Amino acid sequence: MGNKKNVKRCTRRFSSGQLSRQRQLPAKSSSSVTSKIDARAAITTASSVRQSLPSKEKIEKNKKINDVPNQTRSDENLPMDGYTIIQNQILHSLMRRTKCQGCGNVWNGAMTTKKREGLFLMLCFECAACKKVITIETSPPIVSTDRRDVNVRAQLAGHLCGIRHAGLSKLLGVLNLPSPVQDETYSRWDKQLLEFVKSTSEKSMARAVQDAVATANTTDLIVIGDGFWQTRGFQSSHGAAALLSCTTAPQVLDIETCRKTCNVCMGALSIKKSDPAKYNDIIKSHRCEKNFDKSSGTMEAAAVLNMFKRSVSKYGVYYTKYVGDGDSKTHNILTKNAPYTDKPVQKVEDLNHFSKRMKRGLDTIRREYGRKKLSDGKTIGGKNRLSAQTVLQLQMTFASTIRKCKHDLDLLHKRSWAIFWHKYSTNDDPRHDFCSDEWCGYLKSVRDGIPYDHTSHALPRPVLNAIKPVFDSLCSRESLARVVNASTQNPNEAFHSLVWLMSPKHKASSGATFEIACHLAVIIFNDGYSALGEIFEVLCGYRGSYTSRAMEYFNKSRLHTEAKEFNRHEKAASARTTSSNNDKKDDSLVDSVADNDDGYHNTFCSTDETSQIDHPSFDDDIRSSTDDQSTSSDEQSDSEDYTYYNPSDSRKWTEQ
Repeated sequence: MGNKKNVKRCTRRFSSGQLSRQRQLPAKSSSSVTSKIDARAAITTASSVRQSLPSKEKIEKNKKINDVPNQTRSDENLPMDGYTIIQNQILHSLMRRTKCQGCGNVWNGAMTTKKREGLFLMLCFECAACKKVITIETSPPIVSTDRRDVNVRAQLAGHLCGIRHAGLSKLLGVLNLPSPVQDETYSRWDKQLLEFVKSTSEKSMARAVQDAVATANTTDLIVIGDGFWQTRGFQSSHGAAALLSCTTAPQVLDIETCRKTCNVCMGALSIKKSDPAKYNDIIKSHRCEKNFDKSSGTMEAAAVLNMFKRSVSKYGVYYTKYVGDGDSKTHNILTKNAPYTDKPVQKVEDLNHFSKRMKRGLDTIRREYGRKKLSDGKTIGGKNRLSAQTVLQLQMTFASTIRKCKHDLDLLHKRSWAIFWHKYSTNDDPRHDFCSDEWCGYLKSVRDGIPYDHTSHALPRPVLNAIKPVFDSLCSRESLARVVNASTQNPNEAFHSLVWLMSPKHKASSGATFEIACHLAVIIFNDGYSALGEIFEVLCGYRGSYTSRAMEYFNKSRLHTEAKEFNRHEKAASARTTSSNNDKKDDSLVDSVADNDDGYHNTFCSTDETSQIDHPSFDDDIRSSTDDQSTSSDEQSDSEDYTYYNPSDSRKWTEQ
């Protein structure tokens, strides 16, 4: 009985609580609906500025160029140009249900393999009664070669997946399929594959140069350069550098690979002592892969210099401005070995690397002071002082300020010092001469005639006096002049990640394998996965139904991910704007500057050719936002802008 009474009592409490929440629901629902409408309006406004995302723009442009009638888009249940895996026992059972052409009886014989080359099989069916033999081949031959279609596709798949010959052997072994071609044959075919892939990437880069010239309306281009290596550290035997266009949809314009070793030469060394004559024949007859004999750390500068020197002869353009990081010696090499006689190469600072100096400087101050007492009797670190979180916030604010004001040195100088003096201000001594009434709560309070309290965002003055030398160094006009019209190397990092997907850094590989990965990454980065169809057409004579569908799927998945990220940032930005308009947010320079411009909006909505994707670390404050309207549920919203991947996706954004 006692348990039943408790259940009834809990039921009554639950019902009354539910009713009370339902009574409060309309007011909350009304405000949330208004906020949601404002958010969608803000997204629509932003979308009107930028009609498409970078990847979508490049992929759609490639579709127009290579718009090939595709019979694979039909609704056939079983495309006849595709492959079907069937177990041998099932195939043998199927043959036993047929009649022999020789004797007319039900076929009953043996199934044997007459020839095998990798995944290609030549199967023989011999009738036990009349001994008639029927031979079939499991894959068509490649025209003018001795290779088979299925082996070529398997080899290319090994490179796209980054598993190569060893990975293919494991995959096929687990699937109970024949092993791939021998490693020696595989390596020999890699050299042929490299020629086809390189030819396709050269065409893609030539189109990218034409697009960059058309966008800039001049042959004097701004390029973003960066080097990368096949393995970690600066002792890698293989490295490369790429130059990308500095536009709203960056593309690879040129790439140079460096090899310090040659597999043939290294293999021949083992027989040098035992058979010198054979060693000499191998060395003389082969084409050596080695093209670089200096230290690995100098690969980037040497590769970039080579690309600058051939820009006129190869494309008829000049790379007059170079976006590089601050710790690279590439620009010094370009200055000492001028690629152009009448056009010096101007250095454009990477704003992400420049803003990191703020963090390094503040961290250095923290280490130097350590446990020393400041004038107020406290250490420099701790709660509401120069903590690690405060250092990161100041860095992000400085980076955001550069992004917003990089086209005006005077404004950039003023807004950079506003970061310091806004924090320096107190109720008794306000210092807001450099602030803007767009975000400064004090100036807004003066305008509206209401009181204002600095306690919530001000730092202790002894702490600010200690870090002022960092601002003196970075926020001077001479220093900030280096980031006027600055850009970032983030497109290069995105390109590098594509290369490392196909040539993982934790696995050593040959120079040919690394170079294939580089050129495949160029094609995918510039034109999308569907552009790989040209390679299949050249190598195999056709793309294939399943191949075309897969490449189209990868493109849609790429667009879905990019649009999903863009929508998440736009929703967060619109939510913050709505909250700011309602005066629901506490005033803070760090929160306001970092929130109003997270860099992502600038990437997709700016028409300036130097705008690039900003460093992900500057968006961490967006991901950790506690705003009710920028929760993780936004990532699964049903916005029309990212329905490329799955139009029938049932996930809906619901207000919590």
